[in-house]
Amino acid sequence: MNESNCDRSDVNRLLKAMRHEEPDRIPHLEFWVTSQTVFEYVLEKKLDYDIVDAALGGQSITPEDHVEFAGRLGMDAVVCNFNWRPNNIMRMASDGTEHYVDGSIKCEADLVNLDPPSPIDAQLRYLERYLKAAQGTGVGVFANFTSFFDSAMLAVGVSDSFLMFYDNRPFLEKLMDILLDHQEQVMQAVCDEFAGELAFILVNDDIGHNAGLMIHPSMFLDIFPQRMKRLIAPAKARNKLVAYHTDGKMDKILPILDDIGFDIVHPLEPESNDIFAVKKQWGDRFTLVGNIPTILLAYGTVEEIEERVCEYCARLGPGGGYVLGSSTSIMEGIPPQNFVAMTRAAHKYGRYGALGRAS
Repeated sequence: MNESNCDRSDVNRLLKAMRHEEPDRIPHLEFWVTSQTVFEYVLEKKLDYDIVDAALGGQSITPEDHVEFAGRLGMDAVVCNFNWRPNNIMRMASDGTEHYVDGSIKCEADLVNLDPPSPIDAQLRYLERYLKAAQGTGVGVFANFTSFFDSAMLAVGVSDSFLMFYDNRPFLEKLMDILLDHQEQVMQAVCDEFAGELAFILVNDDIGHNAGLMIHPSMFLDIFPQRMKRLIAPAKARNKLVAYHTDGKMDKILPILDDIGFDIVHPLEPESNDIFAVKKQWGDRFTLVGNIPTILLAYGTVEEIEERVCEYCARLGPGGGYVLGSSTSIMEGIPPQNFVAMTRAAHKYGRYGALGRAS
């Protein structure tokens, strides 16, 4: 697969595109892969450990295997997760997968039972392992931080938290500040020790749904922007590019993220967003990452996937500011051949000077 420099991983390609310049080809990047089937297909070996969904607090693959996975695909970076999503209640489905059903923090008295975060030094040493594995490979490493908004909602229970915004907002904000205070310390520690070695910083905090913001805009603006500015301040102080992940319709969210100081947005779900319209309106302010529909990856043909990637390369690639990837993550149920077809199509149709044409 790696037949030329354009096919190989190159974090500088990614950074150039994220700075709205045109590198050799459009980068492709998956923030999260949780499919053991996909990992084993690309790595051409059986893994002797189980893949853990990073959303559940684990790392989804060892750093060494993750970097090799990226290198085999020509993917330009891998993620190291810094998660604290406490007190989520999970249930196992009949297919053996675990799913969130509720949170266990229902009142202030429950805060004494808040699940503790991982020790900061242990997290830093895990990042160090990623950076060591990536040395000399061309693969970059970026750090992903869970935040305070959706983590608080999940800890309380999503349905209960919607009521609590109106019935007991001071408690909900107290929980948010406990989460924020810790993650702010982690962000500071990561940036103090490793800012110069990281490709960029990602904050993962769902604030939207298919109609827009999860809560009333005036309440959201009271709660969210100043806290988020605190969280990303260490990264901004070191001139790191900062990305934001949220699901949902982005038209009312993007101005808020722009004001806070984010540079990159992911994944722009196609069910709720027209990425071409977003590119036209916001392409000079944000790098856009993702949007290839996971439903297409799961059920489409290789030819349909290649056609979609070709279109995106031709329409979104000019001027940089686009990184190709899926509209959520690569999970079990997506045929590995389809996932690899997407990455190969980016190499085929994403070369600058011939965008949208086979090369």
